[in-house]
Amino acid sequence: MVIAAIQQHLVATPYSAKPDSTQSEPCRPSRGRPLITEFEVLQARNGNRRIATAANAIITPLASESAQRYGVEIVLAGPNAACMAPAAAVTPSAVVVVSAASADVSRATVVSTQEVVALASDHGGFAMKQMLLKFLETEVGCRVLDLGTFTADPVDYPDFAHKVAGAVARGEARFGICIDGMGLGSAMAANRHAGVRAATCREVLEAVNAREHNDANVLCLGGRMLGELPAKALVSVFLATKFAGGRHAARVKKIEAPQC
Repeated sequence: MVIAAIQQHLVATPYSAKPDSTQSEPCRPSRGRPLITEFEVLQARNGNRRIATAANAIITPLASESAQRYGVEIVLAGPNAACMAPAAAVTPSAVVVVSAASADVSRATVVSTQEVVALASDHGGFAMKQMLLKFLETEVGCRVLDLGTFTADPVDYPDFAHKVAGAVARGEARFGICIDGMGLGSAMAANRHAGVRAATCREVLEAVNAREHNDANVLCLGGRMLGELPAKALVSVFLATKFAGGRHAARVKKIEAPQC
């Protein structure tokens, strides 16, 4: 159910692979695109060193780099190359294209149904909050701590960002989602809390990077900037992407320990 939610709502992203001698045109984004992050690569490194996925999969730059470093083969089911951010590059030895019939398409998992997602908004994000509340409970299947606002009457965004960040900092919720008009002010307020790493995201790869590299635990969205499907995609990907750890863990620690 979780991966179905991601595939149904992961819509167009502006990133595309640059054309090369084997491509007549750039790889176009489409619906139903699986996500391959460094987490899947590290799992495969300890297993059979092979990941089978769909031809239109999104492969993050860090996943591409790690696949080459650890000799993990990413197998694409179909005739097309995978789409990646422009800076990413996968060598022919890292990616093999096979027929769809022979590929075992990998599946991702989102948060456990026992984990809680804290959700709140101001009046500018109220409509999106109500939509995501239903999406999280009925389609993703996780528990939601609804911290308001409960009407479209004008309120102050910091009050609700502090509620979400406080719930995450106290361990009452594993993740938090804040929504205001632009998604910026809520992130500023949430990041005042120790242990909270809030990220404003408008693109899928931003959500991937926030989780994979920065171990973000609060997602901030702009209720006036995103439509329903992109918002659902960002939430799904944010919850599905695992923190890569490793060298990134030391960097994340420095966020809590400024040197100035």
